[in-house]
Amino acid sequence: MPGFVRASLSLVATLSLCLTACSSTPLDASTEPTRMKVPAAVSLVPLYESLPGWSATALSFDPERTLDLWVTLRQFPTQKPCTEAAPSGCAALQGRVALVQAATSAAPMRTLKQDGNAWHFMRRPTSIAFGDHGYFATCGEARTDNYDDETIDFAGPVLWSSDPAVFGVAPEPGQNGTHLDMLHETPFCMGIAHEHDNAYWVFNGQLGALDRYDFHAPHEVGGEDHSDGELSRYVEGELVRSPEIPSHLSLDRGRGELYVADTGNARVVRLAIKSGTPGADVPALDPIAIHRRVEGAVLVEVVPPGLLGAPSGVVFFGDVLIVSDNLTSKIWWFERDGTVLGSVTTELAPGSLTGITVGPDDHLYLSDAKLGVAYRVVNAE
Repeated sequence: MPGFVRASLSLVATLSLCLTACSSTPLDASTEPTRMKVPAAVSLVPLYESLPGWSATALSFDPERTLDLWVTLRQFPTQKPCTEAAPSGCAALQGRVALVQAATSAAPMRTLKQDGNAWHFMRRPTSIAFGDHGYFATCGEARTDNYDDETIDFAGPVLWSSDPAVFGVAPEPGQNGTHLDMLHETPFCMGIAHEHDNAYWVFNGQLGALDRYDFHAPHEVGGEDHSDGELSRYVEGELVRSPEIPSHLSLDRGRGELYVADTGNARVVRLAIKSGTPGADVPALDPIAIHRRVEGAVLVEVVPPGLLGAPSGVVFFGDVLIVSDNLTSKIWWFERDGTVLGSVTTELAPGSLTGITVGPDDHLYLSDAKLGVAYRVVNAE
């Protein structure tokens, strides 16, 4: 265990960070949000620590099992080939999930879970988002989810069940892993956010676009029927991927606004998800009826370049936008118009911070790309 992590665990076990002006009552959507208190300093409680060589890219709480925190993990690039003739690097592409149960407590329980066909369905995951009905979705940073020498770009988001009797169990004969659905139109997917039902937004790193998918009805576990899927593509060419740094998304459902860490442009932008009109079809590899471009969608620059080095994690909570900067490993707080409320250093090495979320206890939780650790943030004042 790194010395910093050991010290933090013993030092801050009883401290807490108040995100809503020290109120212990969860924010209710029908009430006026409380002004968030920006701490002067924070410490980090490690909840999960990976083996060497693994990176933590994102994290999300399961709304069905509210104390369960899911953390996406992937290995660092090996530069080994993953082709049918030379498959030595294929195993290193398989992503995993760390399930941290009782994550808000002082004694969390940890389980490592991996799909039976993770080299395809959870290839180098960047992001995770929970939806409705006990489902969640992930996507990963890959041009193709097949052998790397295949010429067709074939990668995109995957729908899963969080049921412990389904996800990551040994597949039955004839099952292709334990996924519930997959669509393949988003190479180098860098972030994901849930909208409603089985509709998700993702960051298309290849095209610099935002893709909205609707899986509609999931197929049977490990099945193949993706024909009822739907794709709408927004603001193509306006975003820039930064390789190896996730670009996370967060949706303000009340206003219909999607916040995006536009990492390669060193800024945060916001999309009005109901804006724009349907345009021409875009190419699609899946046999789906709807695969179109949306024209004239409204994209607003919230945090312009010059302040953040490499924004990665974003979460909109209590009318405040919280952003993790991968370059500096600082956490920033903003008004929804981009006005700076404050920032705090985590003392982690540059390049550490990726995902950020708010737990059911109103605490921040972070993922660490360098050490493969998931943390709870606590006030060190």
